[in-house]
Amino acid sequence: MPQSDALKRYRCYEIFSQSTGVEIREAIKTSEEHGSVTERSGRIHLRFFKLTPKTKPDDVTQIRFICEPDEAYGLSRLIHQVSASAVSCKEKLNPHTFSTGEKKDEIVTTLSVEKWERGGKSGFAITVGRGKDFISVPVPLAKFFFAAEFLRVLSTEQCWVERLEKSR
Repeated sequence: MPQSDALKRYRCYEIFSQSTGVEIREAIKTSEEHGSVTERSGRIHLRFFKLTPKTKPDDVTQIRFICEPDEAYGLSRLIHQVSASAVSCKEKLNPHTFSTGEKKDEIVTTLSVEKWERGGKSGFAITVGRGKDFISVPVPLAKFFFAAEFLRVLSTEQCWVERLEKSR
Protein backbone atom coordinates (compact mmCIF):
# COMPACT_ATOMS: atom_id res chain seq x y z
CA MET A 1 0.00 0.00 0.00
CA PRO A 2 1.48 3.38 -0.93
CA GLN A 3 2.50 5.69 1.89
CA SER A 4 0.80 9.09 2.14
CA ASP A 5 3.01 12.13 1.70
CA ALA A 6 0.62 14.51 3.48
CA LEU A 7 2.32 17.05 5.70
CA LYS A 8 1.03 17.40 9.25
CA ARG A 9 1.50 20.65 11.11
CA TYR A 10 2.05 20.77 14.85
CA ARG A 11 3.54 23.30 17.25
CA CYS A 12 7.17 22.43 17.92
CA TYR A 13 10.37 24.12 19.09
CA GLU A 14 13.79 22.46 18.92
CA ILE A 15 17.00 23.49 20.64
CA PHE A 16 20.31 21.97 19.57
CA SER A 17 23.68 22.08 21.29
CA GLN A 18 26.89 20.54 19.99
CA SER A 19 25.96 17.00 21.06
CA THR A 20 22.39 17.09 22.45
CA GLY A 21 19.00 18.60 21.79
CA VAL A 22 15.46 18.95 23.05
CA GLU A 23 12.21 19.03 21.10
CA ILE A 24 9.20 20.65 22.79
CA ARG A 25 5.84 19.99 21.19
CA GLU A 26 2.16 19.50 21.77
CA ALA A 27 0.95 15.98 22.51
CA ILE A 28 -2.22 14.04 23.29
CA LYS A 29 -2.86 11.51 26.04
CA THR A 30 -5.43 8.87 25.13
CA SER A 31 -7.40 6.78 27.63
CA GLU A 32 -9.07 3.54 26.57
CA GLU A 33 -11.58 1.14 28.06
CA HIS A 34 -12.33 -2.23 26.48
CA GLY A 35 -10.36 -1.27 23.35
CA SER A 36 -12.29 1.98 22.73
CA VAL A 37 -11.02 5.52 23.25
CA THR A 38 -12.96 7.13 26.10
CA GLU A 39 -10.95 10.31 26.61
CA ARG A 40 -8.24 12.41 25.01
CA SER A 41 -6.46 15.29 26.73
CA GLY A 42 -3.74 17.79 25.91
CA ARG A 43 -0.15 17.33 27.04
CA ILE A 44 3.28 18.84 26.32
CA HIS A 45 6.00 16.49 25.10
CA LEU A 46 9.71 17.11 25.70
CA ARG A 47 12.03 14.73 23.85
CA PHE A 48 15.69 14.99 24.83
CA PHE A 49 18.16 13.37 22.45
CA LYS A 50 21.85 12.86 21.81
CA LEU A 51 23.35 13.81 18.45
CA THR A 52 26.32 11.48 18.91
CA PRO A 53 26.22 7.81 17.87
CA LYS A 54 25.88 5.03 20.42
CA THR A 55 29.18 3.74 21.82
CA LYS A 56 27.55 0.73 23.53
CA PRO A 57 24.44 -1.22 22.48
CA ASP A 58 22.56 -0.28 25.67
CA ASP A 59 23.32 3.46 25.45
CA VAL A 60 20.27 5.68 25.86
CA THR A 61 19.95 8.11 22.93
CA GLN A 62 16.70 9.80 23.92
CA ILE A 63 14.47 10.35 26.95
CA ARG A 64 10.89 11.58 26.79
CA PHE A 65 9.12 13.63 29.45
CA ILE A 66 5.38 14.27 29.11
CA CYS A 67 4.05 17.28 31.03
CA GLU A 68 0.52 18.07 32.02
CA PRO A 69 -0.39 21.66 31.09
CA ASP A 70 0.15 23.01 34.61
CA GLU A 71 3.58 21.31 34.78
CA ALA A 72 4.63 22.98 31.52
CA TYR A 73 3.51 26.31 32.95
CA GLY A 74 5.52 25.60 36.12
CA LEU A 75 8.58 24.75 34.01
CA SER A 76 8.18 28.08 32.23
CA ARG A 77 8.15 29.85 35.60
CA LEU A 78 11.22 27.88 36.78
CA ILE A 79 13.16 28.99 33.67
CA HIS A 80 12.42 32.65 34.49
CA GLN A 81 13.29 32.12 38.16
CA VAL A 82 16.63 30.46 37.35
CA SER A 83 17.57 33.02 34.71
CA ALA A 84 16.93 35.88 37.16
CA SER A 85 19.21 34.37 39.81
CA ALA A 86 22.44 36.22 40.60
CA VAL A 87 24.18 32.92 41.45
CA SER A 88 24.33 29.41 40.03
CA CYS A 89 21.22 27.41 40.85
CA LYS A 90 19.15 24.44 39.79
CA GLU A 91 15.39 23.93 40.02
CA LYS A 92 13.45 20.73 39.34
CA LEU A 93 9.90 19.79 38.47
CA ASN A 94 8.36 17.10 40.65
CA PRO A 95 9.70 13.75 39.44
CA HIS A 96 7.58 11.41 37.34
CA THR A 97 7.44 7.84 38.62
CA PHE A 98 6.41 4.88 36.51
CA SER A 99 6.02 1.41 37.93
CA THR A 100 6.25 -1.79 35.95
CA GLY A 101 4.36 -3.61 38.71
CA GLU A 102 6.95 -4.24 41.39
CA LYS A 103 8.28 -1.58 43.76
CA LYS A 104 11.90 -2.35 42.84
CA ASP A 105 11.07 -1.73 39.18
CA GLU A 106 10.03 1.91 39.69
CA ILE A 107 11.39 4.23 37.02
CA VAL A 108 11.91 7.85 38.11
CA THR A 109 12.34 10.65 35.56
CA THR A 110 13.43 14.14 36.62
CA LEU A 111 13.49 17.40 34.68
CA SER A 112 15.56 20.37 35.80
CA VAL A 113 16.68 23.79 34.61
CA GLU A 114 19.89 25.38 35.81
CA LYS A 115 22.16 28.36 35.70
CA TRP A 116 25.76 27.13 35.86
CA GLU A 117 29.22 28.61 36.26
CA ARG A 118 32.45 26.67 35.69
CA GLY A 119 35.94 27.74 34.79
CA GLY A 120 35.01 31.37 34.26
CA LYS A 121 32.16 30.46 31.89
CA SER A 122 28.45 30.51 32.64
CA GLY A 123 25.27 29.47 30.95
CA PHE A 124 21.93 27.74 31.19
CA ALA A 125 20.80 24.15 30.66
CA ILE A 126 17.69 22.01 30.56
CA THR A 127 18.35 18.46 31.79
CA VAL A 128 16.38 15.24 31.97
CA GLY A 129 17.42 12.21 33.99
CA ARG A 130 16.09 8.67 34.21
CA GLY A 131 17.93 6.32 36.52
CA LYS A 132 21.65 6.60 35.70
CA ASP A 133 21.00 8.23 32.30
CA PHE A 134 21.05 12.00 31.85
CA ILE A 135 20.79 14.26 28.83
CA SER A 136 21.71 17.90 29.38
CA VAL A 137 21.10 20.55 26.74
CA PRO A 138 23.10 23.79 27.16
CA VAL A 139 20.90 26.71 26.10
CA PRO A 140 21.78 30.34 25.24
CA LEU A 141 19.77 32.88 27.26
CA ALA A 142 17.53 33.97 24.34
CA LYS A 143 16.58 30.36 23.55
CA PHE A 144 16.08 29.68 27.28
CA PHE A 145 13.57 32.56 27.41
CA PHE A 146 11.92 31.46 24.16
CA ALA A 147 11.51 27.91 25.52
CA ALA A 148 9.85 29.41 28.62
CA GLU A 149 7.44 31.44 26.51
CA PHE A 150 6.70 28.49 24.22
CA LEU A 151 5.98 26.27 27.25
CA ARG A 152 3.74 28.98 28.72
CA VAL A 153 1.71 29.28 25.52
CA LEU A 154 1.45 25.51 25.02
CA SER A 155 0.36 25.11 28.64
CA THR A 156 -2.87 27.01 27.97
CA GLU A 157 -3.41 25.76 24.42
CA GLN A 158 -3.07 22.13 25.56
CA CYS A 159 -5.42 22.55 28.52
CA TRP A 160 -8.36 20.64 27.01
CA VAL A 161 -10.15 17.30 27.23
CA GLU A 162 -12.42 15.34 24.90
CA ARG A 163 -14.75 12.84 26.56
CA LEU A 164 -17.41 10.53 25.24
CA GLU A 165 -20.84 11.89 25.91
CA LYS A 166 -23.00 9.31 27.61
CA SER A 167 -26.22 8.65 25.71
CA ARG A 168 -29.33 8.69 27.85
